[in-house]
Amino acid sequence: MRNFKGIRFVLIYTMLLNLVATAAKLLVGYLTGSLSLIADGFDSLFDSLSNVIGLVAIYLARRPADEDHPYGHRRYEILMTMLISLLLFLTCFEILKNAYERLMHPVRPEVTVWSFAALLLSIAVHVYVTTYEKRRGEELRSEFLVADAMHTRADIFVSIGVMGGLIVVQFGYPILDTLLAVAIAILIARIGVDIIRSSTRILTDSAVLDVSRVTALVRQVPGVLSSHHIRSRGQEDDIHLDLHIRVAPNMALAQAHHIAHQVQRKLLESLPGARDVVVHVEPQPGSSEAPDARMNALAGVQKAAQAAGASVHHLNAHEIGGRYFVDLHLEVPEGLTLGEAHAQASRLEETIRAEAPEIAEINTHIEPALAPALDCGKLDDGRIAQLVEEATRGMPEVLDCHEVQAIRVEGRLLLTIHCILREQLPIAQAHDVTTAIEHRLRRSCAEIAEVTVHVEPDGSSTSA
Repeated sequence: MRNFKGIRFVLIYTMLLNLVATAAKLLVGYLTGSLSLIADGFDSLFDSLSNVIGLVAIYLARRPADEDHPYGHRRYEILMTMLISLLLFLTCFEILKNAYERLMHPVRPEVTVWSFAALLLSIAVHVYVTTYEKRRGEELRSEFLVADAMHTRADIFVSIGVMGGLIVVQFGYPILDTLLAVAIAILIARIGVDIIRSSTRILTDSAVLDVSRVTALVRQVPGVLSSHHIRSRGQEDDIHLDLHIRVAPNMALAQAHHIAHQVQRKLLESLPGARDVVVHVEPQPGSSEAPDARMNALAGVQKAAQAAGASVHHLNAHEIGGRYFVDLHLEVPEGLTLGEAHAQASRLEETIRAEAPEIAEINTHIEPALAPALDCGKLDDGRIAQLVEEATRGMPEVLDCHEVQAIRVEGRLLLTIHCILREQLPIAQAHDVTTAIEHRLRRSCAEIAEVTVHVEPDGSSTSA
């Protein structure tokens, strides 16, 4: 949980405020014998107790994924949220039991200026707590804080009702104090039901994202012909998404995998709260693309590159009006100047056009060739984790790297890594950091063919 510090501060801060309101109402309630004021005080006491539960919840929820919990521990927050509702029902039972005893043995409560002073203090505290906790809960994307704010908001109306009831009691209707306590119990129970309903949607894996929104984002990735079977679940700030995309049937496996990575990156960057995206690739049935012509164009590029002694990768071709537009990455020796590298790229483009005249335009991305990769021995999960740790060592901008996914394609390894960087880091510097990580990993092991680093902010600007 990236916002742990911010959520922890909100819970401790609001707990202290709730304790002030609780102490005032319980003290005056017991001194005056007002059951409705005591019931309102217990309601505020459970506000503070829910803050304690919240602290335990976020401590459990922030733990990283492990072998027994591959999706992480975020649902502990939901379980603790439901525990709050159970405590609310317990409060209702106690209030109703006391109300029954008061009906059997009527007592006229004493109404003093201190009764109203305690209620006015409570209302002021709860108005502030509700506004502050709801706003911070939405900013930090915490279901627990929003649920707790809902509970506290109800306390405002409860205290107003108790104040009105005490006024009526003063005019000679003491039974209204008991009836008002019953009404408070019913209101508290309703809040508990609302919390359970909201939490159940998450525990039963209800859809979190609009399918049409995901489809629109996927269509923006070149090479994707269609998508389907889109499923999402989780919380607002911990969304798990899986989907199927369709590509041209003739597409090379490595290129199809690259497109899947682009879809994954697009969704992670465009959907706030998305933490895990799994993309399944399928051939598009009945695709109208002419596979032979496109494959011939790519084969012509490869042949021309080999003839020129050039190292190219990330080949992609798009057909528009019967002609092809090609994108490729060209690796050149690290010691070349920009002018020399550009001249080499121009010669390669001329060779490609001569070999494949159906190509209308070539876009070449020039990059320095990596130093020869090392033989890193047996590459299991433990060894990959060690290589990632070594690659990020000495980088103060990198706070943590996790969710390392490794896929083997034709004997080569494709890595996807999530790294947490400081939120205030300039985007240009963040890009330089991820590029350095990619180069270090590819240089560290000959088996690693491609590295994709997804960066996440640490949320320090919203933490205490």
